[in-house]
Amino acid sequence: MKRRLSVAEAVRAASILYELNSRPEGVLALARQADLSLADAGAEKALLREWRAFVHAAVLYGLMAQAPNIVVVEYLRATQDMLRREGYSPREAESFVDGAFRAYVEPLLREQPKECPAVFFRRLHGQELPDAPPRPVAVVSGVMAMIFAAVLDKLEHYEFAVD
Repeated sequence: MKRRLSVAEAVRAASILYELNSRPEGVLALARQADLSLADAGAEKALLREWRAFVHAAVLYGLMAQAPNIVVVEYLRATQDMLRREGYSPREAESFVDGAFRAYVEPLLREQPKECPAVFFRRLHGQELPDAPPRPVAVVSGVMAMIFAAVLDKLEHYEFAVD
């Protein structure tokens, strides 16, 4: 039997999925596993921004597939609070939404999640996917696929109340 969530509970559950999959220590471990270059603090910050944007878009994609529109809208409204908790200024949050987040949402709106690794490497390293080293592409693509599957699987366990 599926657990029934109110809109507020659904947004909180989605926010938890985002938080669990975008923790800095996990993202940095992924970078090491994928042999992604983190030469300086700027590179680390860029990596975290891109990964957070991807995960936020992946959770949104899962909600669009599983939840009523009101949950999707309320999750998007929670974006500014989520980013503020991560230390983003209002200006940085706006840049995040209009830049990185939008870049990952666009292929998802076309139901093309397989384009996300290309977006990641293009934005982070200025490389098209065929030009990127195979190991980082394989590791990042695999983890992205696992996140999509985990988000969709988790959200499938709920019913969403619209009251």
